[in-house]
Amino acid sequence: MPTVTYTRAAARALQRLDGHRADRVLRRQVHGALERLAADPRHPGLRTHRHHALPGHLGEFVYGSRVGAGCGWRIHWSWTPSGSIEVVRIGPHL
Repeated sequence: MPTVTYTRAAARALQRLDGHRADRVLRRQVHGALERLAADPRHPGLRTHRHHALPGHLGEFVYGSRVGAGCGWRIHWSWTPSGSIEVVRIGPHL
C-alpha cells in the first residue's frame, strides 16, 4: 500500500471539508475515495484517468480519480519518485 501525502492546497481542502458546516455526505465520499486510493490506486470505482497537465504540475502526469457517483468532485494526484502518492488537489471536476 503506497503512502499518501498532500500538498498544501489538498490539505486545506480537507480541512474545509472537516469543518462543522461542511456537507457530511461529501466529506464521507471524499474520505472513502482517499481510503480506496491508498489501498488500490487502480480500483475500478475511482475511474482514474491520466491528465497530461495540471496548473503547477506541468511535465508530470497527474491522475484524476472520481470521489463519488453524482457529486462531481475529483481527487487529482501523482506518483512521487519514491513510489508514494501525492494528492495535488481535491475539489470539483475541472
